[in-house]
Amino acid sequence: MAPADEPSEIFPPIDAVAPGALPGGTYRCPGETYSISRSVHLARLAAHYPLCRNCPARDEQGLLPVSFPVAPILENREEEILSEGGVRAVYLNVMHRTRAVEWGRAIGKALSEGAFGGEASPVGTTSRVVIGHDERVSSPEIAAGLVKGLRQQGKDIADLGFCRKPDLTLAMSSFQSVLAIFITGSGYGPAWTGFDLIGPDGLAWPSIEQLRWLSEESHTGTYAHARQLGRYSPLLHFEQDQTLQEEFHALRPLTVVCGSENELLFQRLKRLTEHHPCRLIPLSLPAVHRDLSSHTSASLRVLEETVRQEQAHLGCYFAPDGETLTAVDEQGTWLSMQDVTLLLAIELAQEPLTAPSQQPLEICLTTTAWAHWHTDFERWGFVSLDGGPSIQTMTKALTSRKCLVGTNGSPQWWLLRKDLAVCDALRVFGTLLRSLSRSDRPCSQQLAAHKAGLPRDLSP
Repeated sequence: MAPADEPSEIFPPIDAVAPGALPGGTYRCPGETYSISRSVHLARLAAHYPLCRNCPARDEQGLLPVSFPVAPILENREEEILSEGGVRAVYLNVMHRTRAVEWGRAIGKALSEGAFGGEASPVGTTSRVVIGHDERVSSPEIAAGLVKGLRQQGKDIADLGFCRKPDLTLAMSSFQSVLAIFITGSGYGPAWTGFDLIGPDGLAWPSIEQLRWLSEESHTGTYAHARQLGRYSPLLHFEQDQTLQEEFHALRPLTVVCGSENELLFQRLKRLTEHHPCRLIPLSLPAVHRDLSSHTSASLRVLEETVRQEQAHLGCYFAPDGETLTAVDEQGTWLSMQDVTLLLAIELAQEPLTAPSQQPLEICLTTTAWAHWHTDFERWGFVSLDGGPSIQTMTKALTSRKCLVGTNGSPQWWLLRKDLAVCDALRVFGTLLRSLSRSDRPCSQQLAAHKAGLPRDLSP
């Protein structure tokens, strides 16, 4: 992935010169002839830009918000990288179809034996795994290898093909599957691939220790095949669209600019809104790394300008993972994550099916977000619940307390659907459209009014 849309040699100076920076607060990567700003420097570090490996300023990582940690600089590694619930590796050099088959066998065997807290499959029975992949050219091949290995262990496969990660979570719930696998290289460059494992609660399945054990098992090569291959069945996308239709209702005529690098998303949005008076303006963006904490990417500025030119009511950027969304108001001004959380909570609090007679109105935040936000939300009429340090603890608290919305302070939000905490950018988008449809006032004015008089507006 390229670290920025385009280089620029003109940047505003900053007050302090950081270690490794040039006079004026700019930076210059080794071998390049143009300077970059501090924000681009930080974005390149987070994107594992190759020239950062030998840069004298590589240790100057700034004070990024906790929600956007700077990933370590990666060398050209000839090994798999294991993280909570996921595997990443260089395509063909490390991760290829044969290696994916080995992983599929290890995962299938672990499921059959109930290795991670689940029930072992009785003899003669099977369990279903839902699988899907992103748009990377390497993803279908890795998916084919995983499917082969899983079927050899007797696991039935429901294949969504090219899809979004949230689609897998909902399909897993609908089919009562024990596991979902999303093939993606998200977070790494275009030469990388891998997969994420999703458990029945919609969260990362194994811990990092369990994933290491799986990796060791996958290298043994000692597997007894099941007596009968698992069945394979593809799933149609319209079946998934039906689960999203509930989010798109009671909409007034709205003009919305939708920016994404994923053509699948535009097709889905068109189907979901075709019977509504909304005018969607698709904005195809290049596949590059974007710093969503500062919105400094040139293509994001194009989104801002398009919203102003089209006099749109809202503009949204949908990240490739299907879970992350950021938004601008009618003036092209980026909404803070706190603002989006407020709009979502207000809308969900007014829908009887979402929060039937819920008093008090609760939102669930991770500990870090709670420390920064709880005072404001309590002033605006909500009770903010400290959901613990991680997404796992937060979503469990969200589900048990049936809160309106949950977030970890990043541009991701979890909504409660069928007793499952679902993180889906399309569902968040539909809720935002319903929120804007309740009034003719522009988005910025609605936010100002909510902040000024929310307790009175939500009183029974």
